[in-house]
Amino acid sequence: MKILRLKLAIVALVLCMPLLAWGAQFQVVDIDVQGMTCPFCAYGLSKSLTKASEVDSADASLKEHKVRIVLKPGAQPDLDRYKKLIHEAGFTPGDARVSMEEVK
Repeated sequence: MKILRLKLAIVALVLCMPLLAWGAQFQVVDIDVQGMTCPFCAYGLSKSLTKASEVDSADASLKEHKVRIVLKPGAQPDLDRYKKLIHEAGFTPGDARVSMEEVK
């Protein structure tokens, strides 16, 4: 009976883990980017930025001419590194803004 309760508790914990991150605060970096001309440019830039170990996700917007970088929990932004990665991908980085946001 104790083993069954333990198994049920473990299953409940595993199923609830995604809910623990729901509404969590993350550091987000928005950087203006010039030179993106097609969807492939935005895709390639997003992939380049995810090479940084502290980056959870990166989404380059062709329409808004910027990239939004969501950092892993507890990570600190490295704006110089992100701008260097943008430059190495063939684009021109502009102004950068760091904020705390609730990411779902």
